[in-house]
Amino acid sequence: MNKTILLAGAAFTTICATPAWAEATAAPTPQPEADSAASAETADTTSGLQEIIVTAQARGQSLRTVPVSVSVVDSKAVQSKGLNRIDDIQYFVPNLKLTEVGITTSIFIRGIGSGENQGFEQSVGLYIDGVYYGRAKEVQAPFIDLDRIEVLRGPQSILFGKNSVAGALSITTARPTSTLKAGLSTSYEFNARDFTTEGHISGPLSDRIRVRGALRYRSSQGFDRNLATGRRNPALEEIGGRGTAEIDVTDTLTATAKVEISQFNRKGRTGETFVSDPIATGPFKGLTYGQILFNVFGQPDNVLDEKFDGRRAAIGETSRNRLETYSLGLDWKLGDYTLKSLSAFTRLKYYDNCDCDFTGANIFTAGFDERFDQTSQEIRLISPEYDKFDFILGAYYGHSDQQYADQIVVPNGSLLIGAINAQAPGFGNLIADTQAARTAHIVGDVYSAFAQTNIHVLPSVTVQLGGRYTYDRKRADRSLAILDINGADLSAAQFAAPLVYANLFGITSQNLANLGPVGAFFIGKLGQLPISGKFSTSRFSPDVKVRWEFAPRQMVYATWQRGYKSGGFDFRSNNKSISATLADSFQFRDEQATNYEVGGKFSLGRNVQLNVAAFLTKYKDLQVAIFDGILGYNVGNAAAAKVKGIEFDARWAVTPRLSISAAGAFTDFKFTNYPNGQCYFGQTPTTDLNGDGVADLCSYNGKPAQLVSKFEGTATVDYTMPVFTGYKLNAAADVSYKGRYDASPLYDPKAVQNAYAMVNLRLALSPDSENWQLALFAKNVTNKRPLTYGGAVPLAAGLFGSNSLTGIFAQGRQISVQARMKF
Repeated sequence: MNKTILLAGAAFTTICATPAWAEATAAPTPQPEADSAASAETADTTSGLQEIIVTAQARGQSLRTVPVSVSVVDSKAVQSKGLNRIDDIQYFVPNLKLTEVGITTSIFIRGIGSGENQGFEQSVGLYIDGVYYGRAKEVQAPFIDLDRIEVLRGPQSILFGKNSVAGALSITTARPTSTLKAGLSTSYEFNARDFTTEGHISGPLSDRIRVRGALRYRSSQGFDRNLATGRRNPALEEIGGRGTAEIDVTDTLTATAKVEISQFNRKGRTGETFVSDPIATGPFKGLTYGQILFNVFGQPDNVLDEKFDGRRAAIGETSRNRLETYSLGLDWKLGDYTLKSLSAFTRLKYYDNCDCDFTGANIFTAGFDERFDQTSQEIRLISPEYDKFDFILGAYYGHSDQQYADQIVVPNGSLLIGAINAQAPGFGNLIADTQAARTAHIVGDVYSAFAQTNIHVLPSVTVQLGGRYTYDRKRADRSLAILDINGADLSAAQFAAPLVYANLFGITSQNLANLGPVGAFFIGKLGQLPISGKFSTSRFSPDVKVRWEFAPRQMVYATWQRGYKSGGFDFRSNNKSISATLADSFQFRDEQATNYEVGGKFSLGRNVQLNVAAFLTKYKDLQVAIFDGILGYNVGNAAAAKVKGIEFDARWAVTPRLSISAAGAFTDFKFTNYPNGQCYFGQTPTTDLNGDGVADLCSYNGKPAQLVSKFEGTATVDYTMPVFTGYKLNAAADVSYKGRYDASPLYDPKAVQNAYAMVNLRLALSPDSENWQLALFAKNVTNKRPLTYGGAVPLAAGLFGSNSLTGIFAQGRQISVQARMKF
């Protein structure tokens, strides 16, 4: 099926004799060949600044003429700032967050992102060379041989597709060159013992064939100490490669074939307990959760480490991930028109083993296994830029198949067995060496057609009209069974184990149907399995922009646009939560956004560029995943939210040797109608869910989104001076500031991160030719370790009434050296 679609797309383009670059999102137009930022920056003859070229609107355009709030990180910045992972760019791009949330990674723009559920598609679209990557795990893949990263804020519905409701990250990789070139870069960071090397070679095989190959390897021992194993966490090993062939089939038809495969593995994680309050009442009064585990249940003394100190305790944590991409792009010149096609197939496979009680105690473990296949085909026709108008027309098809499984495992020897036996003799033995094994499967198809046109109503005024019609359909099923630890049916002696899982963990299972009236009681309370569902939606997303260049190199714009993110199915809820039935809670609705934006881009004199944007975005049916306080995450649609703010960035070429840049964002995010939020430990409920006169949940009305600061900003000073004869020394310093924010999705006041600033320094020596460079980096000089995620420790509150929080903290000070060579 996948090969058929790929071949059909290529054949369609060839038969129609029309150029195509099928992409799951906006396809970049061909750029001048370059090994670094040359394709993103060109010399500006009227200013001391470099002109930044972006492809946010599927054409190569100057950043200062594009009516979009966009930031660019080119390959030169990636190297000069020592960026090792895609999440490093968040410290240099305001209103962008990439953070681990529990067992995955999420992207947030302007406070909007997707939470922790494998059924989610991402609110921020990730696109690499036009191919859409919609799974959270794909963000963790190593980036290889980049040309630039464009961060587009606000809904990007027309050229980037349905799910880019908050914005998009568009990554463009380096293209093959017509002359032989090669490069090698190696770095070593001393604290985490992080070694990275990357190399590429590019050149012609003939007059019509150009190829490029790139390899990257990274190994890191980690920066936190695991008290249970004596090792550092997280230990990483990444290896990836990409091969690209660019073939001039005819004088008007160019084919680009790419294969990229990455393997990224880790041992251990970064989370650690940082809050554990003594219990106020009951048999464990005065004890913290760790003290209960140590004093009462005889667990190792590492459970007593309950404060943030760069140490944690966990056993057997691993993550094995593989991402494959195969794509074929066709670019056909039809006179002044261009037809592009991009056919792509991606496959993500991973297995995670998590010590998900987040302590060093023997309680339970969890495994997560997923395979996600995606096939896509896009055709777009790009007109020339006429005096009065230009346009882009396109159509897109995508097919996805996701198979997911997870297991909650209670091994023999788990303290849960003794704890349950103490309250109900014999019942603990029922769950020894058992597991709650969940499976889910979802198949989706999306069809869309889109158009965008620029109408030049006056020489200085352009009206841009765009629209995208999308038909989306999905079908899914989910099951959960209580099995023995090897995956076999339960023995007769443990036949009643599902009742313990239901009562203790709130986990429903299909086994309950065989357990008589008691099983029926829990089915009524928690929901019935297995379940299945399907849905289809049709939506039109409009986009209107007006751009006025009121003076040379001075532009203002206004935007109105709507976007949406597809609904889906909840893979990981353990019960029906607040819904009437489990089938009702299984499906969640589309997320919708309406955005209003005004902005301007101004060249001030010869050496200063200022960009500013003000926005107001209203969201309806926001998709959120909330920890249920025990072991599960429940997905729902928050009724409404509103986010408004101002973003700016400025560049100043003070002299040919000295440059200064700054960027910032003021953001005001509020949930406007969200009464059914989970309460944090000890919070008094305010929402009566079922009308019985007893409040069950807590209102989030007026609350900001997780990780949103009122203000954040960054500033950089860069100075280059000649040293010796034929050499130069570059010195750079940058500071990144973030205001106070809530790190917990439950708004626990003990998981608030106060304002902080990170300072980075760099010193680099190179010859004037820049054929090689030696650099010294000091990142996060003041050793700040902000909290990026805070959540409740599973079972601590539910079983023992303890307020215990686990958190993920950013890496501290990093000292590294880097050597680069070009051939």
